[in-house]
Formats: sequence, structure tokens, C-alpha cells
Amino acid sequence: MYAHPNCFEAGTSKHGQGVVFHFISFSLAFVIVVKPKISTLFSLGIFILISLGVSIYVLSYMLRSSDTAWYQYLIVLILAPLALGLLARLIWGYKRVEVGQERISLAYPLRFSKKSYPLKEVNQWTEHQVKTGGSTFKELNVRFTDGKKLELSMQEHSRYSDVIKYLRKKCPKKFIQGK
Repeated sequence: MYAHPNCFEAGTSKHGQGVVFHFISFSLAFVIVVKPKISTLFSLGIFILISLGVSIYVLSYMLRSSDTAWYQYLIVLILAPLALGLLARLIWGYKRVEVGQERISLAYPLRFSKKSYPLKEVNQWTEHQVKTGGSTFKELNVRFTDGKKLELSMQEHSRYSDVIKYLRKKCPKKFIQGK
């Protein structure tokens, strides 16, 4: 019999008459999943593609041409390492954070690593707010007892406000006032 993932399971009675519903008990604990926003990944990806494209184009022009200008070297020397460094940081730093069920789990899928911390291993957490021209930049810093640090920002990560609410509810004594 196919069981739908809701809280009821359908079956037939002992005598084959009618349908009997049995309640399936399971934990309704929720988990907040925090990932980088698609808009952030898209804009960084576009910048990386344009930077690499321009540096490769200028480099190929320099290799084909007999006379190269000083600014062509400058373009390649600035854009290529910048784009490659940003690409490496983007790939290496991609993380998925799960907050809920009395724990914080950090998963780095491209590093093939995962670490889970119970909330009692949170040493302290702060929220820094910086007022900019028209908006406020918010960043969450969580320090764990093993010295590791989790950083999330409102502009770059989804479900930021849900994580703040969860931490204020579950571990308010470990909050340290930010700037």
C-alpha cells in the first residue's frame, strides 16, 4: 500500500468493509534550511564569467598580436586572478545550514563535509548591523565551543530572520550585543 507523507494512513478493516484511517505518529519538528540566495549566486556568476571572458579575450589577442599595450597586461593581471579567486571562494565557501531540532548543522556539499552542533555547543552569537545609505546590512556570527565560526548575512542568505528568531528563542543567554 502506498503511504502518503501526511499524518494519516489509509487501510481496510479486518472484515474488508470500508476504509479505516490510522494515525501515524512522528515528530513535527521543523528545520530551517539556509542557503545562499539565488540572486547572489547569479550576480557573482555573471561577474566571474565576464571577468574571465574579458581576460581570456585580451590574452588571446595579446598572443596573436605582435604589439601589445601595457594596459592589456594590466587587464589580464587584474581580472584573471580576481575571477579565479572569486570562483574558488564561491565554490569552496558554498554552504547549506540547517537550524532546528536543538542543533545547527553545517554542510559544505562541494567539500564533502558536514558538521552538526547541538545548541549547547554554541559559545556565543551576535548580530551586527551596519547602516548604509538606504538600508541596513545585517550579519549573524555564531561561535561554537570548538572555535569554529558560522557567518550568515541577510543580503546573501535565505531565511536569515527565521534563524535570528530561533536563536533568540532557544539560546537567548548566549547572545552578545553587536554593533
